[in-house]
Amino acid sequence: MNTKTLIRNIENLSATLDQKQLSAFLDIMDAVAALATESQELLKQDSSRRLASSSAVAGRIH
Repeated sequence: MNTKTLIRNIENLSATLDQKQLSAFLDIMDAVAALATESQELLKQDSSRRLASSSAVAGRIH
C-alpha cells in the first residue's frame, strides 16, 4: 500500500470514530510510529556493528 492510500484509509477510518475511539486510535498510531523509529535505529546500530566486525576480520586476514 502506498503512502497516499494509507493516509486516505486512516482519514476515512478516523471519520467514523467517536472522540474516545479517535483518541485511542491516535495513541496506537503514536506507539507504532515510535516502534518504527526505534526499529530503524536498532537496524542502523546493527549494521554499524557488522561493518566494524567485518573490517576487523578483514584487517586480520591481510
